[in-house]
Amino acid sequence: MLLPRLVPRGGKPLDWCPAEVVEVVTSAARPDRLGVGQIARIVQALAVGDIRQRCAELIDIGPLDERCRAWLNADPEWSRQPGSSAPDPEATGDGSPALNREVRKRLAAESKAARVADELARETAEVQALRDRLAELEQALEKATAEGVALADSLRAARMELRHERDRHAATTARLERVAQEADLAGAAAEEAEEVRDRVLDERRDLLGETEHLSDMVKGAETLLAGLRSMLPAPREGDRRQPVRIPGAYTGLPDRTAEYLMRSGATVIIDAYNVTIGRLGHLSIADQRERLLAACEQLATRTGADIVVAIDGADIAGAHTRSRRHIRVLYSPEGVDADDVIREELARIPTVRSVIVVTDDRAIRDDARADGANLIDSGVFADLLWGR
Repeated sequence: MLLPRLVPRGGKPLDWCPAEVVEVVTSAARPDRLGVGQIARIVQALAVGDIRQRCAELIDIGPLDERCRAWLNADPEWSRQPGSSAPDPEATGDGSPALNREVRKRLAAESKAARVADELARETAEVQALRDRLAELEQALEKATAEGVALADSLRAARMELRHERDRHAATTARLERVAQEADLAGAAAEEAEEVRDRVLDERRDLLGETEHLSDMVKGAETLLAGLRSMLPAPREGDRRQPVRIPGAYTGLPDRTAEYLMRSGATVIIDAYNVTIGRLGHLSIADQRERLLAACEQLATRTGADIVVAIDGADIAGAHTRSRRHIRVLYSPEGVDADDVIREELARIPTVRSVIVVTDDRAIRDDARADGANLIDSGVFADLLWGR
């Protein structure tokens, strides 16, 4: 029978094997050596390109010559070995027509089986791909389900927050209504307050006028006092200032003694920062100065004392911006210490007038005591200004 020209799938035509192998494969004259099923398997091996190995497995190669053996052993020089030449690809072989039909049927069945197997493999691959896709979809479904649960929880929380927000809105609306009512009441009170303010402003203008008049009177009195002082005889050498006598009931009571001295009518000279550093040291120098001057103003108003405050630094920004009604403020010139300002003020005041010096500075206390002045500790004076 004719041996077809076989081509492996996706490859080039196979090299033809020796005539002996072709004869063994295609011949039906030797059924004891090679059955129809074996012929079909060898032909199928030819189709998949594995002819040498399959022929070596299925053919009893004992009667084959050296040329066929070399071919079966994949010797590239097999064609030069002794033996019959390879047949033409279209050569024919002997065989029974019935057996040839049976071979063709078997070959057709094998070919169909191979195609079915290929289709089954493709279908199996597609089924596996579908299974993989199904697994992916199941995972995606699980993930979507989890996200849906999370979204449901978020929705419940949002609804709860919305209810709370509505409650807060209702409470805010109620508060706004109350505030509106209070605003109406406040508006009426504001109108009344404006009337009171106008009356207070009128009274303030009157008081300012009276205050200016009193200030002029004070200046006239100071001028008169200066004239009277000039008329006093000059102190004789050896005259000494006499300190204010303190009642014995105040002995051992520094706070009551300080209050008594402040009401004695004497001139009180205060070492400013020596007083503030112990009580107001945590504040800036400017804040210490303002707090001290304001307290001294109130103390002078309450006791009627003639208070002089000595402060270091005439070049302080804003030091002279505020006038003082009831006290005098002495700023030391550049290069001059406040201690020297206190000594100069002591020397300027006539010895017939009592003087009280407020300081803890030992040198100033010694000089003031030698001049006949009374002394008040800075801490005691701070208690007098701001309490304990």
